[in-house]
Amino acid sequence: MSEPNTDTTTRSDIDEQSDEQFRSWTESSGTGTVNIQDLRKVYGDDGDELVAVDGMDLHIEAEEFVTVLGPSGCGKSTVMECIAGYLDPTEGEVLVNDEPVEGPDPSRGVVFQENRLFPWKTISENVRFGPQMRDDVDESRVASLFDQMGLEGFEDAYPNELSGGMQQRAELARLLANDPDIMLMDEPFSGLDAMTKELMQEKLLDVWEDDDRTVLFITHDVEEAILLADRVVVMTARPGQVKDVIDVDLERPRSTDMVTTDRFNELQRRASESIHDEAERAMEQAEGRA
Repeated sequence: MSEPNTDTTTRSDIDEQSDEQFRSWTESSGTGTVNIQDLRKVYGDDGDELVAVDGMDLHIEAEEFVTVLGPSGCGKSTVMECIAGYLDPTEGEVLVNDEPVEGPDPSRGVVFQENRLFPWKTISENVRFGPQMRDDVDESRVASLFDQMGLEGFEDAYPNELSGGMQQRAELARLLANDPDIMLMDEPFSGLDAMTKELMQEKLLDVWEDDDRTVLFITHDVEEAILLADRVVVMTARPGQVKDVIDVDLERPRSTDMVTTDRFNELQRRASESIHDEAERAMEQAEGRA
């Protein structure tokens, strides 16, 4: 059983939300720490419950890049959405900068696997959307983001006029326009071809190394998890818990050339071995045998 799709946002939903709601968001004064304590998330009602996450504990340091690796249905996205403030924990708590998460906030930016750009808005309007709702558009920053993401000349284009890779660059620019302390990324490159994915990984590393934001990055790709992270968190099959934490002691700055080194291969083998049994369990769950 897959986790419920919680994205029900439509154009009318956005248009009906008042400016006051968006302006109630405040910039975080903290540094981007995340503490997940005994997190439990249950979907459904009594008699028809799905325990997605149970007893999850994780601490993420400010400015740390953490990847979360786990089989399908293990609760990775549920954890991320609890940090984002889209979901409330059933039990336990999620703290950001030592304060309980009480809803979405632009200090916690989110990028999903499928782009969430508003199709009726131009790329420029999409990137400006969050700051504009707070009357806080920094035009020099917006121009810098278009240059940084290689989107110059496409400001007036609509999302359906861009390639998948460019759409994801626009998503990243929209996230960065809010200047978040924390970047939450849910398999953002999984739908891209191999070459575009490699370029986006390098672009993300450049952005992170320039700004030192906290990043939580969800992936199924072991190579990607090792390449990007300071630490790789391996989750169990559902209900999700932390099974293993792998410190990635590769030098920075990094590039995709590192994937051929001996140390990279050692770390990749450890992560693959750690997740192998969990992937088998997840497959059994999907087939109704567990």
